[in-house]
Amino acid sequence: MDLTCPPTQILKKSISIIKSTSDNICAVKINHHLLLPLSLREIKKLISVIHSRNLLAIADLKLNDISATNLVAIKHLWNMGFDAVIVNPFVGYSEGLEPLLTKSKSKNKGVLFLVYMSHKGAKDGYGLDIFKQGKKKKLYLEFVERAKRWRADGIIVGATRPTLIKEISNLTNSLIDIYTPGIGTQGGDVSKSIKSGADYLIVGRSIINSKNPKLVTSRIRANSWLDC
Repeated sequence: MDLTCPPTQILKKSISIIKSTSDNICAVKINHHLLLPLSLREIKKLISVIHSRNLLAIADLKLNDISATNLVAIKHLWNMGFDAVIVNPFVGYSEGLEPLLTKSKSKNKGVLFLVYMSHKGAKDGYGLDIFKQGKKKKLYLEFVERAKRWRADGIIVGATRPTLIKEISNLTNSLIDIYTPGIGTQGGDVSKSIKSGADYLIVGRSIINSKNPKLVTSRIRANSWLDC
């Protein structure tokens, strides 16, 4: 959910889209910039609507800070009612993600690792070569290893890179769910993503900018089942 409409319209439009699409989706990912204009009361109302439709609420904040800051952030997120959060494994484990992972699991909350984004410039960061113990490897592969070692609940990999989805699915033996953003507007393909190993499709602008969000989600769902 990454609406860019005027702040006064965000809550109403978000609720309308959720209600019209809830039969065809399993969760709602709420982007950082959508939360900023909303009050705490409005955020809780939005999440209550999500939960009333038996959906999960994912906070897409890409947390990337020291543990003290991360713990304050997730405390507020869990109090708002969120069920999971997206984090950046770049920050490291000790005094980074370890306390966040421990606290989240104790609350039965999910933590998804950002491994490779969907935009074109993602290769400038996630595709970098690094050296570990004298051996060269891609940064995103190190993030996959961290997701496995630190027991992440899911991995985010752009749908615009089906080859990487397949590679990562093989590396994890399909034991960690793969979430793929970038379907539709950014060029990601439903069929290619699923056949490559994606478990969940993240679709944003193709739905929220359409004249008929319900019809769009219905078609995506139908197409996804054909490729299972």
